[in-house]
Amino acid sequence: MATVTPGPCPSTGCPAPTEIDCIVVDKVYDSCTQTITTTETFLAPAVGCTVASCAINLATSTCTVGAITPSGTTDYNNITFVITANYSVTCASGVTLPETATTTQTVTLYNPSGTTPSCAILSGACTCVNLPNGNISCTITLCLLLQTTATVQLLIPTYGFCAPPVCPSVGPVVACPPSPLFPPQAT
Repeated sequence: MATVTPGPCPSTGCPAPTEIDCIVVDKVYDSCTQTITTTETFLAPAVGCTVASCAINLATSTCTVGAITPSGTTDYNNITFVITANYSVTCASGVTLPETATTTQTVTLYNPSGTTPSCAILSGACTCVNLPNGNISCTITLCLLLQTTATVQLLIPTYGFCAPPVCPSVGPVVACPPSPLFPPQAT
């Protein structure tokens, strides 16, 4: 695990925290990023299609957990993710062909009981070419974030609540935020 350092502190270090708080957070138990590539080939429409461009719709593309199997190491599992990339091929004529590419990716992650695996598609790209037989071949490349998480109560040292600065004002000035902004904590 990486060394965690607080925000900007003098060279002598940061002062001791003023409080110790218990917060509820989604803790990441394990994570990795991975680039995957898949190739899909389909028959061009009867009117033909000279490929002009290809675009992935990340908003409608999905990555879900397909299967979880033991890896042979305690608390580590082989997690298979099912990735569905929705993309469109635009022909030189202006016709747009919606397509879907589906593939799987299996990774081994630390996945003890109580954690939940998840996947997100961070970015993607596609390229398509016309093949001599009339088919269109598209290569889809996706960047995935694969992780296991659990909602936990985390005990952390703090300096108290964050006090937001006053926004620049263009109108009448009123007390904002009211004081105190948050209820007092038990000591």
